[in-house]
Amino acid sequence: MKWAIRDLLNPVVTRSLLYGSDPFDIEYILKKVDAIKAMSGKKIQAVWLGEWDEKISHYTELLEKAKAAGNNISAREYAKMITQCHYACFMINIEDLDHKREIYHRLVESYKQYIKLCSNKVEYIEIDTEFGKIPAYIHYPDSGRKASYPVALTYSGIGSCKEELEMLAAPLNERGIAVITPDMPGAGAAIIDNNIKCGGPQIEAAFQAIYKFVEEHSKLDQNRMANFGLCMGGGYAFRATVKNKNVKCCVSLFPLLMNFADQGSIPVWMKKGKWSSYQYDDNYLEGMAVLEEGTHNADFLMAYSDDDNWMSPEATQKLWDKALGYKEKIYISDKPAYVSEETIMHAMPVGEQYHWVQHEAADFIASRIGGGK
Repeated sequence: MKWAIRDLLNPVVTRSLLYGSDPFDIEYILKKVDAIKAMSGKKIQAVWLGEWDEKISHYTELLEKAKAAGNNISAREYAKMITQCHYACFMINIEDLDHKREIYHRLVESYKQYIKLCSNKVEYIEIDTEFGKIPAYIHYPDSGRKASYPVALTYSGIGSCKEELEMLAAPLNERGIAVITPDMPGAGAAIIDNNIKCGGPQIEAAFQAIYKFVEEHSKLDQNRMANFGLCMGGGYAFRATVKNKNVKCCVSLFPLLMNFADQGSIPVWMKKGKWSSYQYDDNYLEGMAVLEEGTHNADFLMAYSDDDNWMSPEATQKLWDKALGYKEKIYISDKPAYVSEETIMHAMPVGEQYHWVQHEAADFIASRIGGGK
């Protein structure tokens, strides 16, 4: 095989860059991986985690120095860098479940430290479902003191977490919209702490519970709601819109419905192993078929690419046809940069363009549920 060992980390690098990790930090650590003489999965993991721990220590020193001096802007930015480092560690598909939990809990604690330093209010909540509590955050665009806010519900899929969903919340907050970022079943603390696995019944229950939460919340306007998701979350956003006629619009970025996907293109590491198996419910694919049901009339925006190797053009068209109201497409023609034959990921073609796609998506939502320009 004529490909660099770093190609195995393409999915991790892509997700880390999307979350805002510094590209020079990433390149520095990738060069450390390249320098490994006797390659093994355990060695790559040890170097990756060890080097990020060094970065965490450095940024923690800077954080404490900034806090002591009262430099709040710097403190916030260093806290965010620490969270991004922990996120890069969380992205590794570690087979030791206790170690995976430990890494995630460090990410959670660093994120809590970061949001305390943000100027807008970010409130931790738990949403009751029949399968257990869904941990989530409400990201307000300001102090959270207004009487009413338009609200966007965000989603992502397996391997993600509510902390990552800040990348969806940020452009909407800038436009005056409150955003709920939940750990969906099989993701983040929902699986790690509450053992809510990813499956059709669990996801359907999560939709119902999230809508009930919005309905009962005094500051969130259920008549100004949007659904916004990426990857599996793009499929969730579509199905969530089907389930609630009050939703004004839906944005799906490279939407994935696992039952539509080419199962042969999904990497082995996503289908086998302790961590992968731990996230999925029994009879997972059969249960997920419920997400295919129904149509909606809400305004719909979909970003997609012909280089998506999981959702074929036919599968994407099948989802598109289920949106019966006003709809728009964002077609990504650029070839993905972080890709090799062995490690191409569904999220890459559109995910690599998120830096500009996010603004089209946020404007689409803001124009329909309120908020500023």
